[in-house]
Amino acid sequence: MSEPRARSWKHRLVTASLIVLGSVAILFPAWLPDHPVLPTEEGAVEGLQLALLLASAAFWFGAARPAGDIGPFYKIMGAFSLAGALGEGDSIIEPFIKIPVEILYIPLGLYVLWTFRQHRKHFPQFFNDFSSHPAAGFFASAFMMIYILARFLGASFLWKATLGENYHNDIPETVQSYLELLACYLLLVGTIGLCLQTRDHDPTETD
Repeated sequence: MSEPRARSWKHRLVTASLIVLGSVAILFPAWLPDHPVLPTEEGAVEGLQLALLLASAAFWFGAARPAGDIGPFYKIMGAFSLAGALGEGDSIIEPFIKIPVEILYIPLGLYVLWTFRQHRKHFPQFFNDFSSHPAAGFFASAFMMIYILARFLGASFLWKATLGENYHNDIPETVQSYLELLACYLLLVGTIGLCLQTRDHDPTETD
C-alpha cells in the first residue's frame, strides 16, 4: 500500500473515531441516572465543555513548535481556548483556585497581546493557513452555534410559546448547554485538523 493511500486510510479512521466519540460525549449526560433537575450548566454538560476546551488548548500549545514562524499564533489560539475553558467551567474551577476565574483573564490577555506584538509580521501567513484549511468551517459553525443558535434556542420565551403549560424552567438552559457542548466539540475537531496538518509539515523534522 502506497504511503499517500495509507495516510488517507488512517485519516478516515481518525475522522470516523472522532465522530463516534463526539456522539458519545454529547449524549453522555442524557444517559446519567435520573436527578431532580435536568443536566444543565451546573452538571455533566459543563464538565464536558471544560474537558473539550482544555483538550483543544493542549493541541494548540503542542503544535506550536512544529508550526515554525506561525507557532506563536497557535499559542494565542491555545490561550483563547483556555479563556473559553475558564468561562465554561467557572463553577468547577473556582472551588479549587479560591479566586474568581475572571482574574485569570488578565494574565491570559497580557500574554496574547505581548505574543501578537512580538510576532505580528507573521499574522498574515497564519491567517491565510487558517482560513484556507477545511477545519476553519468547524470554527465558523461553532461560533455561529454559540453566539446565534444557542442564544436563540436558549431563550425562555421561545419555549414558553412552544410548550405552554408543559414548560419547565430548566429547558432553555439545557438546550443552550447542549448546543454549546456541540460547539466545543466542533472546536476540538477543527483544532485537531489544523494541528495534525502542521505536524505533517513539521519543519523540525528531516527526511
